[in-house]
Amino acid sequence: MDRKIELGSDEYLKEAQETLHKSIVLISKSINNLPSLQDDLTMSFSLMAGPVLDTSHSLLILSGANKMRDCYALSRMIFDHVLNLGYFGVKGEDAVKKALAHYHQKSFRDLDRKIEIKDLKFGIGLQGIDKAPISDKLKEALDYFTSNKGFELRSWTGENVFKKIELIRDKYGQEIGMMLIINLFFIYRHSSEIIHGTLFGGLFSRGMTKPENEQPNDENELEVFHKTRISFILMCTILLNYVMFEIINFHFPRDKESKELADLVKNFRITLFDE
Repeated sequence: MDRKIELGSDEYLKEAQETLHKSIVLISKSINNLPSLQDDLTMSFSLMAGPVLDTSHSLLILSGANKMRDCYALSRMIFDHVLNLGYFGVKGEDAVKKALAHYHQKSFRDLDRKIEIKDLKFGIGLQGIDKAPISDKLKEALDYFTSNKGFELRSWTGENVFKKIELIRDKYGQEIGMMLIINLFFIYRHSSEIIHGTLFGGLFSRGMTKPENEQPNDENELEVFHKTRISFILMCTILLNYVMFEIINFHFPRDKESKELADLVKNFRITLFDE
């Protein structure tokens, strides 16, 4: 008879932590020699992959301290980095050029910034920056990321999260797309509420958005709720690391490590049921 490892238990959490740790180590070793400046694509992959691995490691530390809210915040960072990495893979050089233009004009705007809200004013800037000559390339970038009303356009892609997942699914397959959908379902909504400090986010963190008969009644039940949600986050992060690696593997094959990583994910799922 199968013995289920209960979601929310210390045993489940430990399995998830160990699997994520092994995934981070495997991926780190594999992409360590990725030629980061070979071309635009490898440059963008390197710039996205490093933070994913670094933040995944931070997530492991916070999960051990049972910090559910902070785990949600970090998981959102990981999700967005993986999504952008996939977008670079789909759009290639065009996306990289757009991202570089976004970086170029935003860096220039940072040289002279100010905020005004009624009688509240704060700013910092270089004296005479408005008279400084700028290159045609910078002017083009500034024009591209400025609206018709003169406001800065803050989205560098112009695509929403659903469209990005659709594009990534079309190029890299249904499995990759489904793993991103799972993360969108379990991570995106609640992490946004927590990050933005909404009342919903605060109540969710106490288990109070669940049906009344399922809400934690004491601190022990709240701890189980937190461990359950952290386990979900770790599971999703394992999938995100897998997605990231498989996208890189699509362009720069690392078949041996790809199989090892797939086995890690498969074994994690199997260990949820011990024969």
